[in-house]
Amino acid sequence: KWWERDAGPNMKDIHSTQEFLSALSEAGDKLVIVEFYGTWCASCRAIFPRTADEHPDIVFLKVNFDENKSLCKSLNVKVLPHFHFYRGADGLLESFSCSLAKFQKVKEAIELHNTARCSIGSPEGSTGPKEK
Repeated sequence: KWWERDAGPNMKDIHSTQEFLSALSEAGDKLVIVEFYGTWCASCRAIFPRTADEHPDIVFLKVNFDENKSLCKSLNVKVLPHFHFYRGADGLLESFSCSLAKFQKVKEAIELHNTARCSIGSPEGSTGPKEK
């Protein structure tokens, strides 16, 4: 079964709401990408797993829609495959459905959200206030 293939140490199957919440909590400040899929979904199969190996620093969670309908409904997941991007205290960063033809959208979201985090502002070339 394609959805049971091992996709690496940074991808985890989620089987309950509690497991989902625990996985988000354990990820700390790492970027977490959740893929909601259906075993019957051709697009889900086509894009599984396309990016986990390329991004070992990201936590990937797989949620089977049919096994977790109440969780999916509470998260407003209606079209598969569906992706959520989370990070620590920032919570949900982005949410969208995506087919293989539009997989670039996932790559762009990874590029946007998987940046180094720094609390002191941008390095050289900062456009902060200038002294007079």
